Amino acid sequence: MALQQNDDIILAIDRSWSNDWGIGIKGWILGKNETLDEVEISIGGTSFAIASWHPRPDVAAAFPQYPYSDNCGFFAYLPRIAEHCVTFHAKIKGKTYSQTITFLGEKPQHPQDIPHGGLIYNEFIKLVNENHLRVLEIGSRVVSPGTRGRRELFPDAYYTGFDYYPDENTDVVGDAHRLSQYFKNQKFDAIFSVSVLEHLAMPLVVAMEINKLLEIGGITFHGVPLAWPLHERPWDFWRFSDDGLKVLFSPPLGFEVIKSGLFGHKSI
Repeated sequence: MALQQNDDIILAIDRSWSNDWGIGIKGWILGKNETLDEVEISIGGTSFAIASWHPRPDVAAAFPQYPYSDNCGFFAYLPRIAEHCVTFHAKIKGKTYSQTITFLGEKPQHPQDIPHGGLIYNEFIKLVNENHLRVLEIGSRVVSPGTRGRRELFPDAYYTGFDYYPDENTDVVGDAHRLSQYFKNQKFDAIFSVSVLEHLAMPLVVAMEINKLLEIGGITFHGVPLAWPLHERPWDFWRFSDDGLKVLFSPPLGFEVIKSGLFGHKSI
């Protein structure tokens, strides 16, 4: 989406999606004269404050003339509670008759005990940077045109990118099912992936490989789609709930689950 701006703010949407329950929006926003205190999104007279923020060093580099804050990149998930109108056009013997129906908005009817995971990724990034950890990303290749690698999210850490295909953001090329074989004399304090496990033929094997490479007390983060259209076929195999991730990274495999939850279309 092209940049949208006025005299006070500049805004861009990287990606948006929707399903029966809500609308997801990922992008960034800057104040042109001052850093932003808070941002709300309004739909149909109902407002939602953005709560999930992350740094965007690429935006800071592209627009050095504007004051930058780590609260620049955002992801918002807006439940469909705004009412909307649908018009039916029925044709009878060459004449068209129309009838409009108003659908009242309502919040998603999800179980109340599902934990919200919107801030877990930000907490992982903060922990890695503040402690200058050695961090490995599985699936580091930049796939979508116009996007950037996640290396920039870890300016105070020691980042290594791993992927099945080479590119400028990937340091080691290989098969995640044999991950430990590429780092025989090396361990990591943190290992993570974003929208990768669903593309791996045997994620349980990869979880065991991650365990081999993590230092004792190390941390691992994974965000995967719970509901998302088929993509990158024929290499799209799985969908995970938050409970599915708890099984994949369970105590019998050597892990302790610290936090998990759902956020938008993702399990975390």
